[in-house]
Amino acid sequence: MADLIDADYSQQLLLPPSVEDWIPQDHPARFIRELVDALDLESLGIRWASGEGGRPAYACGLLLKIWLYGYYERVRSTRELERACRNHMGFIWLAGMAVPDHNTLSGFFRANKQGIRALFRRTVEVAVEAELVGFVLHAVDGTKIPARVANRGGWHKKELGKLLAKLEVDLVELEAEFEGAEGREEASDALPEAVADKQALRERVRAPLDALDRTGQEHLHPADEDARL
Repeated sequence: MADLIDADYSQQLLLPPSVEDWIPQDHPARFIRELVDALDLESLGIRWASGEGGRPAYACGLLLKIWLYGYYERVRSTRELERACRNHMGFIWLAGMAVPDHNTLSGFFRANKQGIRALFRRTVEVAVEAELVGFVLHAVDGTKIPARVANRGGWHKKELGKLLAKLEVDLVELEAEFEGAEGREEASDALPEAVADKQALRERVRAPLDALDRTGQEHLHPADEDARL
């Protein structure tokens, strides 16, 4: 049986590892580094003032690289960015093993919000110009085809019941209105048009309700009785 490859935690290195060898040459973090190093951050209005006392401040370019790479990796939280600088090889390499805390990252973004947003767009433009982004044709057919079994075309017992109850109230009110009307020129056996319309609608509502009662279902579509909501 062949030997298995396992981690050798006691292994000693003759020479220290090179940070440059930690990620491949085509890694996106390298593009971020080259882009930021080529920018004139002062002219873009991106700056980071260091305090007079205490430890030295992180370089403006370093913090910007972390933010841009975080944007690429969909890491937007400052606490997640801080953790990534410890755990994510792309961030570790890009930051040169520096680990800015979330307060520093947050302060830098707030101080340079507009410049960073503009640079986000410029990053995509440069990536396209450098042919680092591929585009695939997406064709969308705009033909509108109505669905045969649309939800709004179905019969819903609860909604039909509400409509029928409302119609009954409307009919009572209309009949009372016409019966109590005064000044009619002559009596007529014909139903007033408004009442006739309401009664016709009531019959149309009762028909699907009867069909639902027969099938024992709460929802039914007249175009396809087998369709289910």
